[in-house]
Amino acid sequence: MPLETDLRHALAALPIAASRLFLTTPGIAATVPMIRGVFGVALRTEDETAYQQVFVGGDTPWNRLPTYLMRPAGNDIADPPALEFLRFGHALRHEHAFERAWRRAGAMGLGKTRRPFTLRRIDHLGANGAIGPAAPWQADQIPWPLSPGAPCRLVFPAPLRLLGHKRLITAPTLADLIGHGLRRLAALAGAAGTCLAALEPACRGAAEATPATPWRGQPLDFVRYSGAQKQEVELRGVTGSLALPHGPGPLWPLLATLAWTHLGKGTVFGLGQMVIAPWPETTA
Repeated sequence: MPLETDLRHALAALPIAASRLFLTTPGIAATVPMIRGVFGVALRTEDETAYQQVFVGGDTPWNRLPTYLMRPAGNDIADPPALEFLRFGHALRHEHAFERAWRRAGAMGLGKTRRPFTLRRIDHLGANGAIGPAAPWQADQIPWPLSPGAPCRLVFPAPLRLLGHKRLITAPTLADLIGHGLRRLAALAGAAGTCLAALEPACRGAAEATPATPWRGQPLDFVRYSGAQKQEVELRGVTGSLALPHGPGPLWPLLATLAWTHLGKGTVFGLGQMVIAPWPETTA
């Protein structure tokens, strides 16, 4: 079968649920790491099993990967503050625990003064990013956002942290993105991810054969507060883009999915987000 067909068949094993949460945070300039922290504490209080499987992640000791992420909802949202809460794979077993944890987190409050916040609205997002019913969908349902074969850019507006030989990759190639991304998706799918993992040689070959421009970007670091270490921790990354002058070819199902799941280190904070945009760049 063509690689595109193999990828879509394998991606059907990865269920995704996506919600856009609108918050009221009186007197607090809330950030995603701040909200993630209080939500994690609330979830652990509500359901230790859910916390371990979702925040720690993995069905087996070798697969310790959180199965969720939180990211800002974007500057075009007309009703801020808002964030997107995405769940993958076996995290979907714990939706009732998440509902209880959000209520508890609101009562626990944010900031040093623990100001309560409320979750005033939830929009459920479909595979195309539009508001839809409260139901999960499979990754193979994600459409490519541009015309087939049209030139495109893969843009990383937030820090991207890919490591090679324990060092930050400062100028990632398409093969780097595909290799790291495919391994992430296979891990998120759990036991069903073996089909995805088996496609890595073919995907790397396709990535190396797909024309791409060199990486254009610069370093951009991210600072978060670590409750475990009781101090701020700096996470080094890069931001930028690379272009595909002839489009993504058969790799499009994989790249379209990575726009939802992110890739690299620090995805739980919204790092490693990929935006698929037209190329050449348009000017306003």
